[in-house]
Amino acid sequence: MSNDNPRVSVVQVGQYLFREVLQSSSNPPRLCILKSSTFLMDEGFRIPNGFGAALGKVGPGSMKILVVKRRALGDTVLLSSALDLLRQRFPQAEITALVPSAFQSILQGNPNVKNLWGLEEPFLLLLAKIRRERFDVLLQLHLSQRVRWISWLGGAKQVFTQMQDKKTQSAYGFHPNALDWDRLFLNKIFPTSDDKNGISVSPPPKIYLNDYEIQEGKAIWKQLKLDPEKVLFLGLGASRSTKRWLPRHFARLAELARDRLGLQPAFAVGPGEAEEQFASAVINELRLKGFRSAPSSKDGADCFGHLAGLSLRELAKALSVVKAYVGNDSGPKHLAVALGLPSITLFGPEDPMEWHPYDREKHPYFFLPSLSCRTEDGGRWCGVQICDETTKERHRCMDGIDPLEVYLQLEKLLQ
Repeated sequence: MSNDNPRVSVVQVGQYLFREVLQSSSNPPRLCILKSSTFLMDEGFRIPNGFGAALGKVGPGSMKILVVKRRALGDTVLLSSALDLLRQRFPQAEITALVPSAFQSILQGNPNVKNLWGLEEPFLLLLAKIRRERFDVLLQLHLSQRVRWISWLGGAKQVFTQMQDKKTQSAYGFHPNALDWDRLFLNKIFPTSDDKNGISVSPPPKIYLNDYEIQEGKAIWKQLKLDPEKVLFLGLGASRSTKRWLPRHFARLAELARDRLGLQPAFAVGPGEAEEQFASAVINELRLKGFRSAPSSKDGADCFGHLAGLSLRELAKALSVVKAYVGNDSGPKHLAVALGLPSITLFGPEDPMEWHPYDREKHPYFFLPSLSCRTEDGGRWCGVQICDETTKERHRCMDGIDPLEVYLQLEKLLQ
């Protein structure tokens, strides 16, 4: 094997290992895929007849299922819905969830999960752990190279891979939202005997906290001398700058909520320089509105809460006891919804069709449709990374969302 092209060498090693697994196993894994890869086709696998058809029946007994999803925080929160669906379909199954280690704590306490593992464990140790379990079914809800290797070498009897692409969307006949992708996929793999369409509604995501953790959440606010029942949590975070509402808009909303509802703004700052810089800009705007940083020896009506250094689990505890959430489309927004908070989401460059799969009465959103600057994906999406007052479009998708209108929606939501 030549070392002139290390990338090719890695592929050759992988092919060799995969052949060895197939040849040495008396019960090689069965693969069901919604879209073939070149490697699988080269090894003689073909897409089965019928969209998403299973290669063999899966019984209802106490089988072992491994669910793998490697994406962002919001995706891990939404995974709780798919785990709920699996539990409904297979009450006796032993379900293991394999997710990014950074978000692992979000699924702690979930009664549908027996084992909770992190994807960033050393690969060979993780692979050995998976093979020891002898899973009956491995479900890949989002494909990545690391997950591909797990599916090939993990020793599961059956492997099912979800492809969220145009071809799959066309087969469904519509564009699924973020919850329905997983539901439709599971319905195709595990159709019920009495309903060929499977479960028709995706259960809402849910984060499970015990009573002690809820008390810990209240204690976080007590340290800041804030009453959590009067806290309006502002979701400042976003995956890119163009998805952030403007600092002055956040401050104006906080002012309206303080003056008319007696609420106090609070927010958490995530890791990274961009997060810190944006939070600083919001703080400056809040100070111009007469707010002071909590805790304060004076009356707390004009104080704002600034949380930093919290783990994700601690953030969930703190969020679980506040009055409401208003913020950008981000992971914490999904966390707030899964904790049962009233929420309002502010969408800018991306259409909420896919990433807001929630009851709009309980979780309304703001979105300015039909902007000419959204030129991608049929006018539903804008991929521009920098858009502000110095650019041609002047960030109008977010600047155009009026704080007064958001406040009036919040007032209605809390009635």
